[in-house]
Amino acid sequence: MLCAGALLALLPGLAAAQAVEGTVVNSATGDGVAGVTVDLIQGGEKYYSATTDAHGHFQFDHVQDGTYMANYTSPDFFYLNPGRQRMQRFQVAAGGNPVELEARMTPLARISGRVVDGRGKPVPGALVSVVSPNAATTLPADKDGKFDLHKFMLPGAYSLSVAPPAGLRPPDPEPDRVLNWTRTYYPGVTTLEAASKISLLPGSEVTDLELKLLAVPAHAVRGVLLHPDGTPAPKVAIALGADLEQLRTESDADGAFEFPAVVDGEWQCTAEVETRSVSASVKLRASEWFEMAGHERQGLKLRLAAPFTIRGKVTMQALPGTPAPRPPGLVLGMKVSGAVRELLGDNGILVGATPGSPNARPDADGNFSVPDVYPGAYRIIPLNAPPGYYLDSIRMGDAEVSTEEVEISSGAASLTLVYKTNGGAVRGAIENCASGGVVVLPQDPALRRPGFQHSTGCDGAGALAGSGASAGSSHYEIDALRPGDYYVLAIAGDGPNPWYRARLDDTLLNQAAKVTVRAGETTSADLRAIAQEIR
Repeated sequence: MLCAGALLALLPGLAAAQAVEGTVVNSATGDGVAGVTVDLIQGGEKYYSATTDAHGHFQFDHVQDGTYMANYTSPDFFYLNPGRQRMQRFQVAAGGNPVELEARMTPLARISGRVVDGRGKPVPGALVSVVSPNAATTLPADKDGKFDLHKFMLPGAYSLSVAPPAGLRPPDPEPDRVLNWTRTYYPGVTTLEAASKISLLPGSEVTDLELKLLAVPAHAVRGVLLHPDGTPAPKVAIALGADLEQLRTESDADGAFEFPAVVDGEWQCTAEVETRSVSASVKLRASEWFEMAGHERQGLKLRLAAPFTIRGKVTMQALPGTPAPRPPGLVLGMKVSGAVRELLGDNGILVGATPGSPNARPDADGNFSVPDVYPGAYRIIPLNAPPGYYLDSIRMGDAEVSTEEVEISSGAASLTLVYKTNGGAVRGAIENCASGGVVVLPQDPALRRPGFQHSTGCDGAGALAGSGASAGSSHYEIDALRPGDYYVLAIAGDGPNPWYRARLDDTLLNQAAKVTVRAGETTSADLRAIAQEIR
């Protein structure tokens, strides 16, 4: 029982409390959605929680003053508010009417089926991948070869494929050739170009699909693993990978190794061994990319190497008399296979680093070092430039980096990134953009990589890979652009479709506006949004 003093202490808080209520509706039907968990979050902590009733209604009583974010979760629906954020922000103030909220949730779709081999037998552990502009998901089939893809399956057109699990026994060889399993695309082809898409409407289900792994001709890969001094490295595990497929073997007493049945495609051969001394231990690694194209691969040489440190500098060329901001960081993105890039539709607007990619955090003077880098091909991924600055150049030693991937073999050459001010801007009006966005892409193909291309939403919210502002839902503006020639195009969107992952091929670029951006000037370009095919 509360004493009188404690009760009086609570009264001001109760007086300042307010009711918050609302409804969650199905975006496809307009009906209320039952069983949705609604959480009110403040400062990263969940303060209130409720569940919608049979009509999709929820209510919170006695919510204290403050700014909150409402989060809506359901195993069968997806929420993304009109600002393309996962949570809805609102203000609670005492003395007014109850706060009323509405959330429109998209019903998730479903694809299910099973994976079988050439004889119709189930393939446990087969790696099933589904990819669209909305999502990319991979999961293993169960012990009966069955799969059920539901989580994050938003409306759209999906590519469905299956890769053989590690250790799957190869098919029986034919009299004149060796066969092995390969990634197979729905409805039963070996290339993405020949595959068919599966179109899903909100809440739709495609069930009982059968994905049959295909067997194709395969050839041997033979090579040798060497220590840094060139001597053979025996009894070391070696992996051969192509996107999700993994083959494994071990070097023999002479460092030699063999993969007897490798299908055509781009492959990465890797090895790792730990060496120990009295004072420390060091991991040595070897990596080699190569292409299989209808014949055996002989004489592959993998040389183990110790890690090294890359040093460099991020230079911020500020206006005279203006203090420079803290230099942004960068990531060395590890190379991925062309098949992965093609499958994910990676056009370079959003290029994420793979887990474990080295990253650099420059100090106040822009100096940085990246330890534990191994020889190989890397993508230099600059992080977002400070407001008012643009990335002007990337250099490795004295040479300009003019390709998306650069070979780094040692720490001898320094890495330099130069940012400048007084860039140009492009802005204009957009017709029919909805929740889509605008892409500003260099006409020079060599510059179509992270740091040199930019995008923003039609309403200016949530700018990506560049600074952006807006004068309304039908306008856009992107400033701090490197002077040069650009394509500018608006890609229509609706609801949660991530327009920024559109495949920017010639079909789209031929519909783009062409502009020249000059230092310190604003260029106008009014656009009509392109209704892209979701691929």
